[in-house]
This record gives sequence, C-alpha cells and structure tokens, in this order.
Amino acid sequence: MFSLVCISLSFVCTVPQAYRVVAQNTVEGVSVTSQLQGLAGSILWITYGIHSDTKLVVMANVMTIVGFGIVVGKMIAHHTVRFSRALLIEVGVLVVSLVSLALSPTLLAVIAVVVGSTGIIPQVVRAARTSHLTGVSVATYLIIAVMSASWCAYGVMIGDAFVSAPNVIIVPSATYIAYRAIRSHRVHSSVIVADALPAR
Repeated sequence: MFSLVCISLSFVCTVPQAYRVVAQNTVEGVSVTSQLQGLAGSILWITYGIHSDTKLVVMANVMTIVGFGIVVGKMIAHHTVRFSRALLIEVGVLVVSLVSLALSPTLLAVIAVVVGSTGIIPQVVRAARTSHLTGVSVATYLIIAVMSASWCAYGVMIGDAFVSAPNVIIVPSATYIAYRAIRSHRVHSSVIVADALPAR
C-alpha cells in the first residue's frame, strides 16, 4: 500500500509544472539547469531500477521524464535553452549511465544519488534570487516534498540507502521553492501571460 502512495505521487509530481508552463505560456522563474538535471536524474534512476529490478523506481521515473520533457520543450520554444544543448546533455547522461553500470552498479547508484539530490538546488538558488516565479508550480513542489518524504521512508523499508539518500536534500528544498512561489504568485497574480526570462 505504501509503495502505491510513492508511485502515485511520483506519477503526478511533474504534471502541475508541465501544465503551468503550457497554460501560462511562460517559463519565467523556472531553472533550466534543474529541469535538465531532473531529466538526467530520471535517466540514471531508470537504469538503476532496471538493474536492481525495482519496478517502482522505473515506473516513477518514466513519468517524471514526460513532465520534465514538456517543460524543457517549452523552454526550447521560449529560447531559454537550445535544443542541441538539451539533447547533447541527455544523450551524454544516457551514455554515462550505461558505462557506469557496466563498471559497477554501485558507481551508477552513487551518480544517481548525487544528480538526483542536487538537481533541485539550481531551482532553490533561482527562487531565492528572484521574486518573479510566475512559471513555477506551487503544486509540483508541494507534491515533490511529500513524495520525497515517502520515497525516503520507502528506501528505509526496503533497506536501500540509495533510494532514501537524495530525499534528505529534496524535501526541505522543495518546501522552500513552494513557499517562494506562493509569495510570488500573490504579488504577480494579475499577470496572466508573462514573457520568458532567461533561466539559469
């Protein structure tokens, strides 16, 4: 039952963010680095999940790839990142995941933990530096906070520290981003459609 909670939250966590950038037609305040790293982390976790036969990890990250992909696609449309750069990064990560798995599954797991746990940090920095977070979904980051706490507990239950570890950073980070986005939306609630600002 608990694993179903984890997988359900993972399936929906990127949906509000993807919906917001499409509906509002803006990526203002959304970090390109965080989105690309989120895609990269999902690729790494899928590879790890396939190797360790952890189907929940695979299923959850397939859905997050869709959500991140929509946001990155919108960023490409708004010229905040070039398609060639995004493609090169993600193909590179796929190669790294396969090579590291061939060398050592533990190495792959360590890389996945590092990428997965730090991917949210550029968005934290962006949220701290600007009050213009029109494109940032509050719902996504609240769901991420709850989801990460759930995955942390699930990792403890199955005795897999690699599943638990990234969430120690993600839970407080997601909570902070949601808080900053709430404040931004209140101040800029009259803005319906915003121009995309370069995201870092």
